[in-house]
Amino acid sequence: MNVRTVGTMGKILVIDDDLIITDMLKMILEENHTVLCTHDAIDGLSLARAEQPDLILLDVSMPGVDGYELCRILKTDQETKNTPIIFITANASPEDETEGLEAGAVDYITKPINPSIVKIRVGIHMELKKQRDSIDELSTLDPLTGLFSRRWFDHFLDQELRRNTRTRTPVSVILIDIDNFKTYNDNYGHIAGDECLRLVAKKLQEVPRRGGDLVARYGGEVFAVILPNTPYESLLFMTEKFRLAINKAGISHPFSDVSNSVTVSAGAATVIPNNLLSPDALVQEVEEMLYEAKRKGRNRACIRENYG
Repeated sequence: MNVRTVGTMGKILVIDDDLIITDMLKMILEENHTVLCTHDAIDGLSLARAEQPDLILLDVSMPGVDGYELCRILKTDQETKNTPIIFITANASPEDETEGLEAGAVDYITKPINPSIVKIRVGIHMELKKQRDSIDELSTLDPLTGLFSRRWFDHFLDQELRRNTRTRTPVSVILIDIDNFKTYNDNYGHIAGDECLRLVAKKLQEVPRRGGDLVARYGGEVFAVILPNTPYESLLFMTEKFRLAINKAGISHPFSDVSNSVTVSAGAATVIPNNLLSPDALVQEVEEMLYEAKRKGRNRACIRENYG
């Protein structure tokens, strides 16, 4: 395998067993992009997973695993399925193009290589990828609070449960609900209610935690936290940190039946994931713990140890 990294505008992976072609594409593209080159399909798959390129240029005819088969593998892999693929081929018949598009490619570059055509087609698909990434980034964030969205929470939890199933390490989840928030909205109005949500989100985000932990807006006045590799004892400590952070913020709420300031209730659970445990089942258990905290008087946390 031969890996070269150059440029800053985007990352392109070239997979072609022809050294002349890879060198030519590197020379054409390296001025504006980081270029990774490999001459083996299996190495290409590993590189695509590890490096997460913005675009893959893939030779159709390679020994062993050909381009069509590798494309299908990349498109069914969770880590690479959204990476656009352009085929490089000497055979551009309608039948070949149809097979390539059905496998998941977005375009074709034909041999012999024309530098101008390569730059134009790569430029178009790099710009489209950039636009899609911008849209995806917006959809991962909650517009009101700036925290991660419910959509991203669902995706992240699914990924963490899968990953920790392999490593047999615990995953912990917390749901945090603002107590008497309806009363807050009824008395102060929705504009003030939105500001309250932003303040609570800010305080939750400020709680010290590890880089791999996630804080999201789950919906309405409910927030969610995912703590990978976090056992029950650490979950007890972290849940209290989040709850007390809101107490200490002192956000005025004289209409609450709990306190003169905004408080939260929390439900949490920690699990050692397995193949039978679904994200929905875990969240449902955490919701039950949250309801229990509400039933017991609010401004407290209820935690389930080793659910599942």
